[in-house]
Amino acid sequence: MPTRTPYAAAPRSSSTPWSPPPAVTAQRPRTLAARETRIDPQAVYGLADLIDFAHRTNPETQRAWEEARAAAAQAARAEAAYYPTLSAMASGGTSREVHPSTGGTFTTEGPGVNPQLQLNWILLDFGRRGASVERGGQQSLSANFAFNRKLQEVAFVVSRSYFGLDASRARVAAARVSLESATVVEEAVDARLQRGLATRPDLLLARQERARAAFEVADALGAVSDAEAALADSLGIPPTWLMRVADLSAVPLPTELAESVDAIIDSALARRPDLASRLASLRAREADERRARAEFWPRLSLSGSVGQNVQRYRVGPPFGTFTTNETEYGAFLNFEWKLFDGFERENALREATSQRGAAEADLAALELRAIREVWKAYADVKTALRKRDYALALLTASEEAYASTLESYRTAGLATVLDLLAAQRDLARARTTEIQSRAELLATSAALTFAAGD
Repeated sequence: MPTRTPYAAAPRSSSTPWSPPPAVTAQRPRTLAARETRIDPQAVYGLADLIDFAHRTNPETQRAWEEARAAAAQAARAEAAYYPTLSAMASGGTSREVHPSTGGTFTTEGPGVNPQLQLNWILLDFGRRGASVERGGQQSLSANFAFNRKLQEVAFVVSRSYFGLDASRARVAAARVSLESATVVEEAVDARLQRGLATRPDLLLARQERARAAFEVADALGAVSDAEAALADSLGIPPTWLMRVADLSAVPLPTELAESVDAIIDSALARRPDLASRLASLRAREADERRARAEFWPRLSLSGSVGQNVQRYRVGPPFGTFTTNETEYGAFLNFEWKLFDGFERENALREATSQRGAAEADLAALELRAIREVWKAYADVKTALRKRDYALALLTASEEAYASTLESYRTAGLATVLDLLAAQRDLARARTTEIQSRAELLATSAALTFAAGD
């Protein structure tokens, strides 16, 4: 972009959208979603298969993995300070020098080249390099633990989306059963109307209930599409690529909590990767503080060089041509001690100490948050277990009440159409409650597993 027209790269006005150059959109890199995913169209993927698939395709795991590799490379870079550095240099060209003197003016001119090898090696720095290596190693640990936590997070999100999809599919099945029940009720009311035992408003109410049940089926089907999109997003693929997913209806649900909340909290504090990552960050801040203290001490280093001075020149008047080819070398022991720097080192130490204190506070806050998450997830699972029992009892009672009311309406005529429609609606709500209780129990169990660091 020419420097004389810098605004050519900006929007032309405050009301006109900016259009990128064609090369910007044409040279997009290949995204993760466009990579080969190896989806088997004949296989039915269970939860473990979906989690494994997401770990390989989700961009979040890819980013965390690359960050861990970058941190490992950064730690290796810090270790390079223990080794000497060797540099090759060379200068060549021609020169002309004039030397005035009492006897006249002498001129030296001609080409030359001077290759050289330079060696530098820090021998003693009172812990500066050690602190840097420690900091790099702790940052690498932090990134690795963060990668492990990202894997757990992706597994939790996939599990939650999977359970949501299963609940949406179950809701469709329940809505279709409710539609069948509404159709049966409508047929029963119509049969009684034909015998003069029901009124036209009764039939219209039954049709209204069947239309509502049909609407619930359509709404449930739309929820399935949303749940499939959420699951595909957690897997790191477009919704159009979603594979065949196994049904969870036959999977047994947990019936009790195997451990106490105190045991799970102790396990979470010992195993959660995000806590280990935050602890490694604290250790890195402590290494920064040690390096800031080491800056008050001197440095001792070794430097040396060897080179060759090759030159062909002539000097005069009277001019004569000469050739030089001499070896040059030197070795030095260097001592450096900064005595005063305007209190820069003192303030750097104060900064490092404060950052270390902030890292300690962050770790303590994360521990409290982990305890709170485990406590809440544990309580949620206990509540979900009780709600599951109540939902099953409610479904059984609603089924019996509906069957009894329908039979009473058909044969003896002791129940009114309003009683029958109310029983049908109660049964539909009981089915929905049972589905929700199952999904809630699965989701809260996954949340407890995630909070515990498994």
